[in-house]
Amino acid sequence: MNVNYINPFINASIDVFKTFAGVLSLPGRPRVRTKPEAAGDINGFIKLNGHGINGYFVIHFSEGFLNKILVTLFDGHTTASQTELFDLAGELTNMITGAAKAELSKKGFFFDVAVPMISHTTPQIPSDLKNNPVIIVPFETRAGQFNIEASIRTIEEDLAKDTMPEVLPPLGYTSVELFAKKTKIDPIKIRRFLKTGFLVGTKISNRQWHIPESEFEKILGSQKTPSDKAKTTPNKLPENTIGIEDFSKLSGLSSAKIKSFLRTGFLKGSLDASNTWKIAQDEISKFKKKF
Repeated sequence: MNVNYINPFINASIDVFKTFAGVLSLPGRPRVRTKPEAAGDINGFIKLNGHGINGYFVIHFSEGFLNKILVTLFDGHTTASQTELFDLAGELTNMITGAAKAELSKKGFFFDVAVPMISHTTPQIPSDLKNNPVIIVPFETRAGQFNIEASIRTIEEDLAKDTMPEVLPPLGYTSVELFAKKTKIDPIKIRRFLKTGFLVGTKISNRQWHIPESEFEKILGSQKTPSDKAKTTPNKLPENTIGIEDFSKLSGLSSAKIKSFLRTGFLKGSLDASNTWKIAQDEISKFKKKF
């Protein structure tokens, strides 16, 4: 496993805890194992399947650590239910993986982010990765320790140069490049759709595929026409909303922290025509904690 694959996850862990919870995370010395480490109290697991790489990411938390993070997020919070701890673990796993994905995409690696699996036990490792090395990085924070681990392998076929001359598609078919141009989707993602079976096509070489023109419907059929788009509002607001000031009174959070949650997506809201935040009223339920 290329050790450079773990760096985006280290950077993402530092950034997420700093921006989301105001907690400084200091990474320790990475170590390599041949199998995943023993589980923490709560574990977040997410598969990484995409162009150029394949693998998984795991983050191990103790319940005490997550409780202390909640204290930081919600002033006066003292205890949390299992559901609240699982929700927080899932949110952190999602944000770290998403940030790492953005960094890896700049290096030409793309992967789909699945819904994280949160559990008390070590998740089932995909069979094709059981013998793949695992890099583990411990982190120290004022709230305690957490560990991340990643096992990623390179898909050489995705990165190999195509030496075959261009083969023109037959009547009724199109190439990846033309399909990408018409649908306005990156050719790498089109090849990903073909590999996963979402799009049907005939593989000619590492980079060349012949795609039936009928496959355009899968992409363009669900898109709105320009006239339809003109009828919609760019930032559609939920039906029942409240402003930041009212939300602050109900939740006890500062306006700055609420805005931070809105920007990270932890709170659902949208900007109205006057560029003012409006928050879905039912989001206040996230802050009804036990004291």
